[in-house]
Amino acid sequence: MSNYRDFLPELKSTTLFRDIEDEELIALLEVMSPEIVLRKADTQGMPPIDIEKGIFCVILKGKPLDQLAPRLDEYNMPQYGEPGMMMGEIPGLSKMHKSRAPKMRRRGMPHGGPKKKEFDLYMLRMSGEMVTKFYGEQYSQAQSIMLRNFLGILAQKVTDVRRDKANAAAEFEKELAPYRLHISCAGVSMKLVKETAAKWNENHPELPAIVTPGGSVDLVRDCIGGEPCDLLISADDVIINSMMMLEYTDGYRIWAGNKMVVVGEDVTAENWEEKLLAEDATFKHHSPYGDPGGYRAVMAMLLADAYKPGLTDRLMNHPGHMGMDKNPGLFAKMQPAQYEFYYYSGAKSSGRNFAELPAIMDLSDPALAEEYAKVSFAVDDENTVTATPIAHALTIPKTALNKKAAKEFAKMFLAIDKEARGFLPREGIVGKDPIA
Repeated sequence: MSNYRDFLPELKSTTLFRDIEDEELIALLEVMSPEIVLRKADTQGMPPIDIEKGIFCVILKGKPLDQLAPRLDEYNMPQYGEPGMMMGEIPGLSKMHKSRAPKMRRRGMPHGGPKKKEFDLYMLRMSGEMVTKFYGEQYSQAQSIMLRNFLGILAQKVTDVRRDKANAAAEFEKELAPYRLHISCAGVSMKLVKETAAKWNENHPELPAIVTPGGSVDLVRDCIGGEPCDLLISADDVIINSMMMLEYTDGYRIWAGNKMVVVGEDVTAENWEEKLLAEDATFKHHSPYGDPGGYRAVMAMLLADAYKPGLTDRLMNHPGHMGMDKNPGLFAKMQPAQYEFYYYSGAKSSGRNFAELPAIMDLSDPALAEEYAKVSFAVDDENTVTATPIAHALTIPKTALNKKAAKEFAKMFLAIDKEARGFLPREGIVGKDPIA
């Protein structure tokens, strides 16, 4: 039997065995009976693993422990040669011989490691069956922790693969950028943009339009951060002015107005206040940190005191108010609510029931611009947006690779009858006209 106690510090440093008490770990390993194998310094080739039989190895002693590379994530794998590195960890619990995937060919050390090492390498040789076999109640606690760690490792590996795949796709898209017309559009304009893109692609197969929807603040951040963008169609002209002028664009064109409403099955212009403030009511909006629709919903509530004193606090701090978390996660975003702050255009096009808000709250009236400007919202540490009458705008960034085509696409988009789609009439040019 291998003397696991001699390698206890190395065992405890691995991701697989972390959080297991010393004696419980020794007892578990003794009943599992994995083999400790030695690979002498300057030895070439792969360690003794057998993917077909589900065998993998955990490195116990290679680099000194004080030379471990930092881990960015809890279950990140160590680099080759560090204690805890697992050889063949995913195939160890799979049946590759039943898979249609091509057989793995050995091509030297993984992770770009050198073919020779200047130190002896001790490894724990294990199998998937060893990890999953039930050894009795007395070992169940330690084994459950080991299995949790193993699943964490596999989940991290899947995340790494997905990230690498996404990064590779993004790099490929950057290479293709000159041969694509990249349109970034706010959700409020997405239907109109996709209609325009469909017509564009029929007539311009040589330069297909790629539509990227999202929150306008996030899209602006991506654009100035270097993501391909030939035309930016924003839900808010203010963020183009504050975040892009004049470093990233010379001007923009306002293409429509809008107003905020409350959507819900039983809500009306007469009872919206009562419905939202009901003790068991729930209401939500988009994230105010990345989406103008979100911060405009918040602004509508911040302006509620001008309609009725004390109403702002009651709305903002209502227990059913959802949407203010900076990192809500997917589950929170999908949580249903009885009511939702929405753009008028979106409510009209969707056919859902909605209630119009007082003009002092709905951000639609240019005559109330001074009143609206009394409230603002910080979307991040560097950018605070002041409330203004809603104006949707478009611009062509200075970094656009297809400026001429972007102008042509913008003209097609502007030719659509916006009022028939629920938008309010509004237009204007700030700075240099982007389509001139």
